[in-house]
Amino acid sequence: MSNTHMVIGDQHAKPKESLERFSILGEFALKYRPDEIIAMGDWADMPSLSSYDVGKKSFEGRRYNDDIEACRDALAAFSAPIYAYNRNQSRNRKVQYKPTMTMLGGNHDEARINRVIESDPKMEGTISVDDLGYEDFGWEYQPFLMPKNIDGVLYNHYFISGIMGRAIGGQNSAKSIINTNMVSSTAGHSHVFDYANRTTPEGKRIHGLVAGCYFEDTMDYAKSVEHLWWRGIQLCHNVKDGDYDLETFSMRRLRDIL
Repeated sequence: MSNTHMVIGDQHAKPKESLERFSILGEFALKYRPDEIIAMGDWADMPSLSSYDVGKKSFEGRRYNDDIEACRDALAAFSAPIYAYNRNQSRNRKVQYKPTMTMLGGNHDEARINRVIESDPKMEGTISVDDLGYEDFGWEYQPFLMPKNIDGVLYNHYFISGIMGRAIGGQNSAKSIINTNMVSSTAGHSHVFDYANRTTPEGKRIHGLVAGCYFEDTMDYAKSVEHLWWRGIQLCHNVKDGDYDLETFSMRRLRDIL
C-alpha cells in the first residue's frame, strides 16, 4: 500500500500577520486528502528570541507571548477547515478525515527556546517548546535534527555532514543529501527548492528534496538571497519504500485552485 505525503516548507508564523496562508493549507489538505502531512520545521518564527538583531531598533516591542499566540493562531487557522468538515461528517455518521501530522522542530522555534533556557537555567519551567501548542493541535512532534522515517523517506529540518555538523547546502543540495544519506531524504531550512533522484546499484530509486518555504513576507537578514527562495508546498504521491511521484504547488497555484 502507498501513501500521499503533503510537505510544507518552513512557515515562520509571526505576530500581526494574516492567517490566510494557513487557512489555505487546511483547505488544500481537505481537497487532496494526503495520508501524511509533514511540516518541515520553523512553523513559529519566534522573533522575540532572535539573536540576529538584538539591540537594534527593529527589535523593539517584541514579546515571547505574542510569538506563542501567533504560532497557536496559525495552527488553529490550519485546523479550522478540517475540524469543521469532521464535525459535519460526525453529525452525518460519515467517515472523517484524520491524516497523520508530523511537526519537525526547527532552529527558529525549538532551538531558539532551548538556547534561552541553556544560557539562563532559571528560565527552565518558565518557557518551553510545549508552549507552541503543536501536540495540543494534534501534531506528532519530532525534535530538532532528529530524522523521522515515514514510508521510507527521512524527514529532517536539515541534514548535517562532517565532524563540524554543518547543514548540507549549496547549489545541488538535494543531490548532496541523498549522496550523503543514501536513502530518500527531505529537508527544509534553506527556503530554496531543489530536487534530485538517483538509482542505487540494487535498482532502488531514491529521492532528495529541499522543500522551499511557505510564507510571502521578506526577512531582513536575507535580502541578498531572497530571490533564490521558492514559496509553496509539495505532494509526494504513491510513497512506498522511499519512492514517490513529486508534484509541486507554488503559492500562486494554491490560490488559483482553492
